[in-house]
Amino acid sequence: MTTSHLDNSGSATLIGYPPHSHHFANPTSHPFWPNQWGFGGANGTVLSATGGSAFVPAVGYSTTASNLAQGHTPRPKLTTTIWEDEQTLCYQVDARGICVARRQDNDMINGTKLLNVVGMSRGKRDGILKNEKGRVVVKVGAMHLKGVWITFQRAKTLAAQFKISELLYPLFVDDPSIFL
Repeated sequence: MTTSHLDNSGSATLIGYPPHSHHFANPTSHPFWPNQWGFGGANGTVLSATGGSAFVPAVGYSTTASNLAQGHTPRPKLTTTIWEDEQTLCYQVDARGICVARRQDNDMINGTKLLNVVGMSRGKRDGILKNEKGRVVVKVGAMHLKGVWITFQRAKTLAAQFKISELLYPLFVDDPSIFL
């Protein structure tokens, strides 16, 4: 590998680096790069339709039984934000790339984002949320805080109905602050 470096005079100098001894061309030789998907080549490559291949590392947190059995505990994905306009703290969980928030002061949950995690159409989502008792519509502020906020119990029921409760863990526990 060679890279260029500009010195103080503005001239470029080429700096050569020796090849690294631990590139992961064969990830099965490295203990942290298992082929956990059960498909692809023996070295962890995934063959594409065009004949090329791409290495997809098995990195990150997983709740699979094999990882839990090995003593790996997945790290909760709970974060917080201050909602200045409402003067409250919000707990947040990212699920499928969508941030679902819960207010600390009254435990209401952003139902719009909750149902977006399910992947349902906008029409179906809005049809469910327009009939919610005690709903609060937020039209201004940060994008992840806009939407129809619904009661904690109703949000918990919807999450169970659409089978996303585990994806949103620990948003529905009694005291999510213990996960911070």
